[in-house]
Amino acid sequence: MKRFFAILSAALLTASCGLGGSDSQKINLDRALKHPAGARDVYAEATSIPLQCPERAILGQELALLDVAADRFFLLDEGKNEILIFDWNGEYVTTIAAADTIIDFSVYGDQVLDVLTENAIVDYAVTDGSLLAEYPFENKGVTLKCLGRVDDDSFFMLGSKDGFAYGCGYIVGGIGFYSSAQYYSDYLTTHAYAPAAEVQNSRFFRCGDSVYSFLSRSGEIQKYEGNDFACVPYQWDLGKRQPNFTNVQKTADRLYLAFELDGESAVLIYDLKSKQYKAVPQSEFPLGIIYDGCNYAFAYGAITRYALR
Repeated sequence: MKRFFAILSAALLTASCGLGGSDSQKINLDRALKHPAGARDVYAEATSIPLQCPERAILGQELALLDVAADRFFLLDEGKNEILIFDWNGEYVTTIAAADTIIDFSVYGDQVLDVLTENAIVDYAVTDGSLLAEYPFENKGVTLKCLGRVDDDSFFMLGSKDGFAYGCGYIVGGIGFYSSAQYYSDYLTTHAYAPAAEVQNSRFFRCGDSVYSFLSRSGEIQKYEGNDFACVPYQWDLGKRQPNFTNVQKTADRLYLAFELDGESAVLIYDLKSKQYKAVPQSEFPLGIIYDGCNYAFAYGAITRYALR
């Protein structure tokens, strides 16, 4: 029962711990786009890793790099509903074929690949794709979008229902699946639920042992804790501009936010110490998954590793 009330409190604390427009960092996207940084200001070197594709698979642009673990790359073939696993030399390891449509997946602790379907979370071993566990649930009408795991028994998810964004979770050995509509973090002022468009591109991402997610329209970033608590450490004042955020990654001292605005695609790089920022075109620096100081991006049958400055 104590755990249950902690989860209910988390739904409120998620919104409240980043309160206040004064806490929002002002970002002038037009100025950043007008004076873009060079790619070499962002990374020291780029190395291409060709993937050795199994004969029955074709590595095309329909595949997306979704996560990275120690000596493993994971790509989703949406057409075949399969996850392809490669090692860091680009050698094919194995394929995970799912009976239900794969919505998202993420690596937990370099050991477990958590795969989200409409009504289940399925765990596989990172090394060889062997089945470890399955957690079925009823989604209560929520269209799920993405999944992140904080500890051994706590999963967080984002989704939408009835036109609004929803925050969801699953407690292993506890109450199972739970969900609630998401307020914007300044809900005490606006009393507004976040629209479903806010989770259009949302995903969970990691920096060290910390787990985060982002909202697609506001770019707001949430941080999740192992006690089923979440807060909003980063908010943005974007003026009248409304970009579409497509990916966010983090290192110890920087945030990387990929966005689209007026036909332009760029990555906003925000320095957490100086609070200065710059933008670089995604054509020069495609943001993928940042792992251990490198950005990994997939294109044209190869993964490019960018060693960040």
